[in-house]
Amino acid sequence: MENFFVPKKIWQGGGPFPHVLVLLSEYPEFCEYARAHHELLSEYGDKLSVIPEEWLHATVQGIHHAIDDGQLDKLRSTLREEAAGMYPFQVQLGPVWPGVTAVTVAVYPEGGMAELNGRVRTAMEKVPGITLRAPELRYWAHSSLAYAREDFPDRKLNRALRALRPPRVDITIDRVHLVNQYQRRDLGYYTWDVVEEVQLG
Repeated sequence: MENFFVPKKIWQGGGPFPHVLVLLSEYPEFCEYARAHHELLSEYGDKLSVIPEEWLHATVQGIHHAIDDGQLDKLRSTLREEAAGMYPFQVQLGPVWPGVTAVTVAVYPEGGMAELNGRVRTAMEKVPGITLRAPELRYWAHSSLAYAREDFPDRKLNRALRALRPPRVDITIDRVHLVNQYQRRDLGYYTWDVVEEVQLG
């Protein structure tokens, strides 16, 4: 694996920056799934930063610059409008595998999360002064269990994760959260303050 926190990924200006997340920490079944990997991931010490349960999430969309209170209020309104038009949907979480810079959890099927991403981007683009990074050619729905803190060979980890394979988890996504997110390089993961919970449908 390769270090996640390389210069090109370090937030310019430091943050916090507004993000819309699915707070997987609120789903006990997913927390249990994450715990099933904790012992293995913890064996890698300083090489991996294992994300504590309270900070487990799936990113829907981020804004990577500061916004003012007026823009934040407008964003809260446009998010509610967009979320009202989308009903709760079910996804399956798993399997887990080491990516290039993070140990990630797959989210299937991808359609619901991709639609949610599109709606959140639309809400953000309705607010004057908010600029988004270019969209992915295909939205990648995922969560992370750990971030790499340095470069290291991952063959052993890859094999161990494939051997572990706890049962995948089914959850219903019925809400998202607008947060102010912090990139905690000292800890090796992200934290946030919740601004507002937004229900789907």
